[in-house]
Amino acid sequence: MVMNKQAMRKSNEISVIKHVINYGPISRSQISKDLSINKVTISSILDDLLNKKYVKEIGEGESTTVGGRRPLLVSFNSHYGYFINLELGNKSLKIMATLANGYVNRFEEIALTNSNPNIKNLLKKKITDFMISDTEKGLLGISLTVHKKEQLISDSLVSWLKENYSIPIIVANNADAAAIFQRDFSSNNEMKNLITVVIDENINAGIIINENLYTGFGNNAGDLSEMQFLLSNDDSLASFNPNTYCSQEAVLKSISKNEGLNNLSIQQIAKLYFKGNHQVNKAILQFVKCLSLVLNNLIATFSPQMVILDSTLLENIPSLLIQIKNNLPILKKHNTQLQIARKSRFAPLLGGYSLLLREVFELGDKRLRLIP
Repeated sequence: MVMNKQAMRKSNEISVIKHVINYGPISRSQISKDLSINKVTISSILDDLLNKKYVKEIGEGESTTVGGRRPLLVSFNSHYGYFINLELGNKSLKIMATLANGYVNRFEEIALTNSNPNIKNLLKKKITDFMISDTEKGLLGISLTVHKKEQLISDSLVSWLKENYSIPIIVANNADAAAIFQRDFSSNNEMKNLITVVIDENINAGIIINENLYTGFGNNAGDLSEMQFLLSNDDSLASFNPNTYCSQEAVLKSISKNEGLNNLSIQQIAKLYFKGNHQVNKAILQFVKCLSLVLNNLIATFSPQMVILDSTLLENIPSLLIQIKNNLPILKKHNTQLQIARKSRFAPLLGGYSLLLREVFELGDKRLRLIP
């Protein structure tokens, strides 16, 4: 019986924390009403959370229509601590420091070249540089999102992080983290099934089914490099996987084969595209054609409500979205929306933050409402 009471208390405490995170600032009476937990229990739980400094009282709300004392409002304590969120690609390292409530304190993107110091030394320095001193508990956790599964074990990086920082370490691929971001930072409560396709150095998909992240057996779901297609080329058929034509890296490589088009940025490619450069337009046409094949198969398999394309190339040439839609009659058949991601540069990092928040405060896997 004692254990049951303890389990119930813990469950109620987690429900209260989640409710304050999702809907705060909020009054005690409103929490009691929303969660159908009596006011005495809610007050006791909130007193404990205030002592732990998980939450804080921030002022008075509106009085009722009959007047009376205005209720004190409770908010999640943004300065309880902070998180470090990392995104590791082949060519760059992104690092972000977020307060406990997800507020972005600092961000930096570092190009990785042969002249870079050892990645561990670089991380150690940056994690120290990004320290936020005016918090209650300091660094609460580190998230690491990667573009390729091989990077999870590369140079024993994860083991090194766990050995050097005695805090929760969360590891995920960038597409899964981007999907978590799109779910948790969306105001659309009806969006329960979605796919985020991250198009960067590689192309991968993060899949949300009934509001839950679907990773499949061995966490291999969404690895689009495993897909195979037949493509007609000069009266012959050749097989390819999406990374061959559908990644931004593939577009850059295709264009760089042409004289005078080496070492271009995505922004420069976009300018040449709008000017009608033949070689650039040819490479992007191939990109659109092959990406449409990938999206058609994803939609046919999962029938999501929405597919979100996370790509700086598409951000810089948004008109490509119309071309892709024109190649996808299946969109109307499945009533699937297709759109370009918002805040794509930060999506995997903030998705990593959301995963860390759950781990540190034991919030479970269900959707949060972390609307910025």
